[in-house]
Amino acid sequence: MYDFMEYCLRRYYRASGWNEDNQYSHLCATSRALLDFQAPQGLSVRLSKLPSSVFKTTTTVDALPILEGSVGYLFTSRALMIDDSASVRFRHLVDRFRIICLDHSIREADHWTEYDQDGKKRKDYLLSGRMNLANARLEALYSRRISKHRQYVISGISDPASRSASHLSAQFQYDKGKYCAEMSFTTDDGLIGIRGLYNFGQDFDESYGDMLNEGRHRQQSEEIILNNQDSGFIELEQESGETASAFPSPPDSISSGTSKTSTLESLRTQVTGITKSERTGYLGEDATEEWTIPSERIRGYWSAGAEVYYSATEKLGGVSTGLRYRTLPPLAPAAASATDGSTAPRYPTSTAPEHHQNYIPVTITQTLNPIMGHVSSSYAAQVHPDLGLCSRFDFNLYSYDSELTAGVEWWIRGWKGTTPAADQEPSSPFPKTVGVPDLPTLGAGARELEEKQPIVGVIKARLGTQSGLAIMWEGRFNKLLFSLGFVGHIFSPHAQAPIVKSVGLEIQYFS
Repeated sequence: MYDFMEYCLRRYYRASGWNEDNQYSHLCATSRALLDFQAPQGLSVRLSKLPSSVFKTTTTVDALPILEGSVGYLFTSRALMIDDSASVRFRHLVDRFRIICLDHSIREADHWTEYDQDGKKRKDYLLSGRMNLANARLEALYSRRISKHRQYVISGISDPASRSASHLSAQFQYDKGKYCAEMSFTTDDGLIGIRGLYNFGQDFDESYGDMLNEGRHRQQSEEIILNNQDSGFIELEQESGETASAFPSPPDSISSGTSKTSTLESLRTQVTGITKSERTGYLGEDATEEWTIPSERIRGYWSAGAEVYYSATEKLGGVSTGLRYRTLPPLAPAAASATDGSTAPRYPTSTAPEHHQNYIPVTITQTLNPIMGHVSSSYAAQVHPDLGLCSRFDFNLYSYDSELTAGVEWWIRGWKGTTPAADQEPSSPFPKTVGVPDLPTLGAGARELEEKQPIVGVIKARLGTQSGLAIMWEGRFNKLLFSLGFVGHIFSPHAQAPIVKSVGLEIQYFS
């Protein structure tokens, strides 16, 4: 489970439309979420406060194995509407198997504008800090959005007890959607690194092209409607210079002094044919129901990336490469356009598994570090809306060391309201066939599943030939969020090694 500071950072990226998944450092995020989760050790209590939408505070107390604590703060230029621990959506707090709606993430990033509604230049930034009370160790992070495709992140650690542990790191990220490039520098060992990720495939190219065309039409339409609010009609010119369509004059409420936000929202609906409710659902937030239709083939795309780094202090360098294949949700039924009456398939926007019950999300990754000789292959699949499976095989070409790790993620649901009648036939979320998805039998089946059976917890487990067994249960009890973990040695070569390595409990509360 994310701690409060990390959760706010991810919420900030979502609010500003920045896509973390398009970075090379997140190439294996799916397998890490299911296999590399950190089970709590000892007893830890985290209390957080939400004084306003832009300022948050947090306090941490670790009672076991040693007594220590920390205090932290976070400030953002963009308001973050975060619910308390009793009502926050539990799925957002957990690092999990994610269903990526590529088309929607590109659209969200394209909505970032350099100027806000008041005409002032937008400044999206986040500033956070944390101090350890035991040794006065200070951690700080500053993230600044420069433009639609660029941002930089500066982080640092100051440790009075160990000068070698103090360092400063800087990252510059350029995300164009089709590709993403990163440059990083760390004062520790003078490490310089360059990373890049490139996406390709027929489905990606089609989605990316459609989103770019939508963004160009939206930008042209917004400029025209702001300059012609009093005119009787508005003519939109295509790139060829010919007249494409005409929009009626804005309603009386617009000319009488209402905000420009409703005007732009109405125009977006006319241009794209997609309402505001249909654009919601980014990363599972208030998602609309997704009706999917049988597809002739599985939609998906490839991502290839590489990293090159060099240490000025050690006079050593390194390189790593990676490849990922990820499936995409099927297209929704065609909807008629509001301008010319043409039909085009709608792109899904929801990332909640219950809204994609008739296809199996799959993520396959392959990484190689030729200098270290390390090869890693992973396969992850969401075989059920509440069940995710993952396996990974690591091998070293020089030492012939290998490890096989398997993990599972099981979401726990609770009943809300009355129990459904016995005469109602439950709809199975499993597809009858893998290649061709089924048509949904109930129109609001996905939404009813989420409303009647909300998620109340998740159980993660992994078993590795070298890492052993780890089990973690995360859930909510009244207004408290908790994580209970166990780590043990199963295949230890030492006969006298203890089976139980650690047991821990972590409690979070914020209001």
